[in-house]
Amino acid sequence: MTDTELKKKLLEIKNNDFHVPEESTDFEAAEYVMHAFHSTDSGLRDDLGYTILSKWLIEFKMLHGSELMTLLTQAASEKMLFYKVGEGLSDHVFLRSFSALLVALILYRDNQEHFIGKQDYMKLLDQLNHYCELENDYRSFVAGKGWAHAPAHISDALDECAQNRFVGESECLTIWESLLGMLRNASTVFDAEEDERMATAVVSMVTAKKITVSELLRWFCEVDLKEPNQLVHTLAFRKYLIQRVNTKHFMRCVYFRLKNAALLDQEADNALINVEHAFNPYF
Repeated sequence: MTDTELKKKLLEIKNNDFHVPEESTDFEAAEYVMHAFHSTDSGLRDDLGYTILSKWLIEFKMLHGSELMTLLTQAASEKMLFYKVGEGLSDHVFLRSFSALLVALILYRDNQEHFIGKQDYMKLLDQLNHYCELENDYRSFVAGKGWAHAPAHISDALDECAQNRFVGESECLTIWESLLGMLRNASTVFDAEEDERMATAVVSMVTAKKITVSELLRWFCEVDLKEPNQLVHTLAFRKYLIQRVNTKHFMRCVYFRLKNAALLDQEADNALINVEHAFNPYF
């Protein structure tokens, strides 16, 4: 089917108060809507495809556990989340990035209903970590095509992971390494609040009592960006500068989130300020 044909069908669904077409089962309809994630048309992919699935899965609570597991397996597969990952800048990033958002929706449902088993959950967490290692298209808004925003979208999935019943300190460390990997791999300074979405996953670890602020402080103190002994105009120094700026912004996001949530005592507050200074050459 063409994008035009798909868009017409999805507009009919939206304009009919998001009711599932009579000729389809709920599951068939969900799979049909997922085709929108392949599109470079932001109106089709984002405003219709993602919006409809979000409405169905979160508000209407459509589908049951085994059906959601089937969708999750598809979303995290080589045909969706990992499709041509690592190839550089291309339109395939939209499919991968919106697949990550679908994973986040299903994980949100699981946090409410508990239909994913522990073994499957740990496998998924490894997959998400691996995706963060491989993704290298970090564009935010793409002119004429809309939001790619892969780091932000996968961070939404990691945030749901951080709140899960199976996740403890070691799993939180895996999530942390996934986030650090994106900070290391970014080829430009984040320009669309990706760091805020990444910080949400970290704060969730603390608010869900998976880790303590003291543990988080230790992790921050262990971040080593390895400043190159080269002139500032070299590519190596430029890469280091991008890493340092992104890490500094990320750390500030975490700090203010924790502070606003009244999760910092004075000692932790001072310690986090000192950590920020390590990434800030003006102190």
